[in-house]
Parts: sequence; C-alpha cells; structure tokens
Amino acid sequence: MFRGCTVWAVAGRPLTPRLLHRPLPRRVYFHSSPRSQQSKCPGCGQPLPSPLPACSNCWNVFALPKDITHHELLGLPYGPNPFVVDLPALKQRFRAAQSVCHPDSWASKNPEKLDVAQALSARVNHAYQTLLEPLSRIEYILEQHRLPLSETEKVQDPEFMMEIMEAREAIDEAEDRAQVEAIFEENTGRVAETIKELEKLVEEEDWPAAKLGAIRLRYLQGIQRAAKRWLDNH
Repeated sequence: MFRGCTVWAVAGRPLTPRLLHRPLPRRVYFHSSPRSQQSKCPGCGQPLPSPLPACSNCWNVFALPKDITHHELLGLPYGPNPFVVDLPALKQRFRAAQSVCHPDSWASKNPEKLDVAQALSARVNHAYQTLLEPLSRIEYILEQHRLPLSETEKVQDPEFMMEIMEAREAIDEAEDRAQVEAIFEENTGRVAETIKELEKLVEEEDWPAAKLGAIRLRYLQGIQRAAKRWLDNH
C-alpha cells in the first residue's frame, strides 16, 4: 500500500531511501445505488437518444435536476465503484451527449431553448473533464460524500512531505537529463500505485482514507508536472 523507496538525488548526492507511503486506515461502508435515468422525452414521450432531456423528435429541451451526478449525466454506472471509469465509453458518451445538446443544433430554435441547451452543454463538458482524470474524479466523488479537498490541505506525514520537497529540489537543481527522467519514471509508478489504492478505498467506501490518498495523489502529480516541465525545457 502506497510504498516505495526513492533513488532521487540533489546536486549529485543520493537521497536516503524512505518509505513514501503509509498504510491508511480502512473501514467498510455499504454502497449506495445510482438513481434511475430518464429514458423518454417529457414532451412527446419518445425515447431519448441520451440521458439528457433533449429531444430531436419534438425539439424540446428541458433543464436538468441540479443534483444529477456526472455519471448519470453521461450515462455511466456510478456503482459498484464510481472511481473506475471506462474511458473509451466516457469519450463515446460525451460525444453522443454533445451531439444532442450542442448549442449549434439549437441555434435556430427560440432563445429559451437555446439557453437551456447551452447550459446542458456546459454541464456535459464539466462532467466529462471531471471524470476524465483520476485526481478530479476522486475529488468529485469525495465532494459527493461531503469530504471536499481544499487547495491547502496537506498529508500529516513528515516523511512523505520530505520526499516531496526533496524530489522538487532534485528537479530544480538537476543538470543531467537522465536524473530527471529517472524521477519522472519512478514517480509515474507511484502515481499508478496510488490510483490503484484509491480504487480499493472507494470500493470499500472508506472515504477518510480515500481523502488522504487523494491528497497524496495531488502531491505526486505535482512532481510529475515539475519533472515534465524540466524535460520539455531541456
């Protein structure tokens, strides 16, 4: 669980290996069931081509409930694990949803319908971008369970935070491309391990532990971006 040893160096000096990750506490919760999706047009009663209340048969479009989940909006299952998303299916559902509600399709309709279509399109875009990346996805799921992440939250783990600081220092002071490539490669593995651990924690509905994992993922992805910037510029 969240374990690994570093081989990073600062100014050519190898860093002392440390355990990067700490075991997180586990608690088991019961799964919640997704809400059933609308399948017929409220206007003409014909089947809808997507979960969106936008009908190309009678050209009626309706506002969405504010509490509809991103998964429901794109016709994806929320259970048994909302963190596990089929990315090809996500992209396909996104394209299908946009084909129904894109403002260009409603430009010749009355202004009220166009306004609703624009709002639908914006929500579809937001849902897609949120579910596309693991970090934004877990942040969204945690918000659904009233555990939002703030920008300033930290892991109460001095060794982990020291690892992050030393990795950033190693990147900032690096003079050798191979050194940064090694940091990037090793950190990529840690990101993948963290994502797999988050899958387990979400499946068990251990939300406090999942929040800690999400914070770790945020820091690790920060290292990933810093290493990539260095490599792109050298």
